Amino acid sequence: MSQHPQRRRLPLIAVYRETAAKAEQRVTELLDAAGASPAEVHTLIAAIQAGAVEGAQGEVIELDTQAPSGSSDQVHEGWFRAVEAIAGRLTHIADRTVRQSRTAASVPDMPPVVSRSEPNSLPTPVDSVGRTRCTRSSRQPSGSSCL
Repeated sequence: MSQHPQRRRLPLIAVYRETAAKAEQRVTELLDAAGASPAEVHTLIAAIQAGAVEGAQGEVIELDTQAPSGSSDQVHEGWFRAVEAIAGRLTHIADRTVRQSRTAASVPDMPPVVSRSEPNSLPTPVDSVGRTRCTRSSRQPSGSSCL
């Protein structure tokens, strides 16, 4: 059995989890006060979450042509396949979020969706992340945004 050298763990964006949970709670309270059913609240929050993931997927797709300049065709192909895999995974996450909300909405009096990131899940890129929270690699093209 071959052993792989220990891989460096990718950093997760964890600074917005509490803020998102509080915002979701506030939106739930406002929609409840406006007379929305729990199923409708659940569906609306899931749609917002899926839209955020879809936005991240759109940003990832834009990376398909940003392989390091001067790289071999093999590196460009690997880069494209990696972008394609990540974009596909994000599409799956958005679809799953909406599908689960439809299932949950069919069950009466379901509490709204509460986001919980799995340890290996992909974070959602946020435009407002400060540069101090991003680590730039010498392999990134200049002028690219931190992910």
